[in-house]
Amino acid sequence: MKRLFLFLLFLTGASGYAQNRAITFEKGSLQSALAKAKASNKLVFVDCFTEWCVPCKHMAKNIFTIDSVADFFNQNFVNVGLDMEKGDGIPAMKTYKVGAFPSFLLLNGNGDLVYKFVGAMDAGEFISKVKEGMNPENKIARMNREYAAGNRDHAFIRDYIKEKINMMEINPAKEIAATYFNSLTDQEKVMPENWFLFGANRYDMYLSNVHSKNFDYLASNWKAFVKHNGKDTVEKRMGDMFRKVASYALNGFYFKEFPYVKAEFVHYRKQLIATNLKDKDQLILMMNMAEAAGEKNWLKVSNILADHIQDFSPQNQRIAYDFWSGYGVSKREKLPRMKEISEKIIRTSKDPFIISTAKMYENY
Repeated sequence: MKRLFLFLLFLTGASGYAQNRAITFEKGSLQSALAKAKASNKLVFVDCFTEWCVPCKHMAKNIFTIDSVADFFNQNFVNVGLDMEKGDGIPAMKTYKVGAFPSFLLLNGNGDLVYKFVGAMDAGEFISKVKEGMNPENKIARMNREYAAGNRDHAFIRDYIKEKINMMEINPAKEIAATYFNSLTDQEKVMPENWFLFGANRYDMYLSNVHSKNFDYLASNWKAFVKHNGKDTVEKRMGDMFRKVASYALNGFYFKEFPYVKAEFVHYRKQLIATNLKDKDQLILMMNMAEAAGEKNWLKVSNILADHIQDFSPQNQRIAYDFWSGYGVSKREKLPRMKEISEKIIRTSKDPFIISTAKMYENY
């Protein structure tokens, strides 16, 4: 009987939550909500959303409509929903450094940020986050005060950079990280506690991506990093990043953000030559392809690929995807060795996905 009850409950869509009420959002301006909160000694809860944001819609439909969530927010906050591309949302996005959707803010009656968190989540985590933010001594408020007061202790700054990224305040995070990087000695930069500035982690796309100062420093000082962070860890990161440079160059992403400068690719090759990476010869060839892509010389790209693709490791053979993507967009010239590239991949690869793609381009 218990199983039958739970199954019927699931079919009704209740899933253990009553959904008869919803968070009540104010109809007026943000300023009027702030005034109302100040008069009632409450905080303002702000749901920062956009019309196109799917996770935002999930929160509105499935979390804000749970009775326990609705009752908690309606009792404790003045609630405001802001479309960040319209009306009050546009200046609020700049003021509160909203960089992802949904973002959730807790403001005091003066409009000062008390707490901030980002992303869709279940009801339990959502309530937990908000309760944490209701404490005037919550982590975000405390760290903001300490930083504004001049705290530059290295352990604190490392945590602060990470917290800024967690809140998707990317530009402030980058600025603080750059200042922190410049404050470190060469010996300090290579220590494990600072590996988050250079290594593969949830912060890397903001702190050490392609064309970044941090990746360049890692590639130029890899021996010192190996001593403190391990050979396998450092070499894997470097190999992945050089592959990413080549990948971005061939599929066009690199040159959408950065203009082609030949000296950059000469520099990458010099860095690669100085490494002990097992597949550095293949990576150098891929960098030659990247340089040729920057020059829009797809014949040269295809010739390098045709000459060497059969000898590439399975990981490096994936550069063919970027070649097909980039050339497919350009279509500037007929490439006589396209069939040869495909045939060599089909003959040497064990990856069914790249083989099936190669067959598509066999007679391109």
